[in-house]
Amino acid sequence: VVSNGTHMFQPTLILVSIDGFRPDYMDRGITPNLQHIGQKGLRADYMLPSFPSSTFPNHYTIVTGLYPGSHGIVSNEFYDTEINATFVYKDNSSTVQSKWWEGGEPIWVTAEKQGLKAGINMWPGSTATIHNTKPSYVIPYADNVHPTKKMSQILEWLDLPFDQRPSFLATYMPEVDKMAHKEGPDAKHVNDAVAMVDNALGELWSEIERRNLTHIVNLMVVSDHGMAATVRHKYAIYIDDIIDVSKLVGIYGWPLGGIQPKHNEDVSELFHKLKLASVGQPWKVYLRDDIPSRFHYTHKSRVAPIYVITELPYYVTTRAADQIHAERQNLLQSESQVIGVHGYDNMHPLMRATFVAVGPAF
Repeated sequence: VVSNGTHMFQPTLILVSIDGFRPDYMDRGITPNLQHIGQKGLRADYMLPSFPSSTFPNHYTIVTGLYPGSHGIVSNEFYDTEINATFVYKDNSSTVQSKWWEGGEPIWVTAEKQGLKAGINMWPGSTATIHNTKPSYVIPYADNVHPTKKMSQILEWLDLPFDQRPSFLATYMPEVDKMAHKEGPDAKHVNDAVAMVDNALGELWSEIERRNLTHIVNLMVVSDHGMAATVRHKYAIYIDDIIDVSKLVGIYGWPLGGIQPKHNEDVSELFHKLKLASVGQPWKVYLRDDIPSRFHYTHKSRVAPIYVITELPYYVTTRAADQIHAERQNLLQSESQVIGVHGYDNMHPLMRATFVAVGPAF
């Protein structure tokens, strides 16, 4: 227990995730607060995400220390053959179910089991009861909550009385990723989102300083993956031109393709058609057991039996799904629409994540 001069505190960790924040965004001259935090503490050149370089797998990796193939959140959407159910990251009735998350123990569960309190604001997985444990304070995901409001929530938790105050706090900010998906990583609106998030972090750090907590609070700012530009239609791999998609439960893991057949006996035929079509193309197709071991992508019931791994900036889709995705993102119906995409080989430089931290541990 440590004092800030007027109150007693447990050593405290604040974890902030900026979805899709590529490390080189800090070199655009619009992040003075992150630069300041990094100079006072440390700024890694980059952090490697896990494969696939997607949001839900990596957010759960950050808080469990496990690869997606081990903790089981193998993609933003996936089908589990053991329980015949589909995980859908945008469906709160899906993400709240314990069964998806119990392959790992997130740090907030570890903290609560040790008698500490956790306060979690919109972090993937935090609304589920995991190993019979929930955070003391949890705020479910909601769209369009300004980053400044999320920083205010952290401060509100920090200002609670000692016996109510969480010592692990986490919050998630999607703005940079959302805008980059819509317009590509080099768009002006992406820079606006980067500056907005940086401003909110600056307010948080100045309030931590004002409370005389810089020797007590560790602030870690991370991202889950980077971002690349692609072009709609131009780089699409239409899987329905190659195989009969009526034989599938679904295709999971965009921009890659986890091919889940309805019947196991169709795996061989579908795989061989894809293998033949892939010759000389910017994508490879694997049976699950042959996926390169460096991806640690091994979950037997959740990783699809056939996996298409594309080179950046190509993406797997169907003609119908491509149109639905465009409408969902309110994209222009242009053949040359630049959009942002991630989820590729986690070793690709454009998929790199961010790590900046300050506090007594750094």
